Amino acid sequence: MSVHIDEIPYFGEHTQITLGCESCGWRRTDFIPAEAKGAIGNRILILPETLTARVIRGSNGTIRIPELGLEVEPGNDSSGYVSNIEGVLVRFRDTVLMLQRSQDSESDSSEEIEKIEAILTSLEAALSGEQIQLTLEILDPMGHSGILHSDTEKWELSAEECSGLAIGSEIPIFDANGLG
Repeated sequence: MSVHIDEIPYFGEHTQITLGCESCGWRRTDFIPAEAKGAIGNRILILPETLTARVIRGSNGTIRIPELGLEVEPGNDSSGYVSNIEGVLVRFRDTVLMLQRSQDSESDSSEEIEKIEAILTSLEAALSGEQIQLTLEILDPMGHSGILHSDTEKWELSAEECSGLAIGSEIPIFDANGLG
């Protein structure tokens, strides 16, 4: 187990916890704010001047680009990370590229192929600094995620918004014999 405490400007003190097993290679990282923030949502317009905005995604955060229909929900082995908006767009692009490469042109419709190409075109345009209408959202029922930029819209998630979110797995509790 590794623990690192750091002050993230304008976001506050955070503890980064990384748990790992040398035997099997299992690994999990999460970011926990020093102050409880409750269920929060963050939204920002993706512009050339916001590409460098810091993004903290806790292991329970759901990231969306609604205009493209893209969403990443936390899974059982979801891990937190710190990046910037550009890095999040690259993660989305790389995943869509992997999907594109795995296509079998005979089994996928031309409509699906066109949709994937349109998503890639939009992501590449945003990454190259073109001003297109895209929004990045992070919804976190645990409040461990955020976008560090003065243009970020923040709000408390309603019970209804939280009920529709995946929450990933809990941080495991270890005892002297391993997982407890």
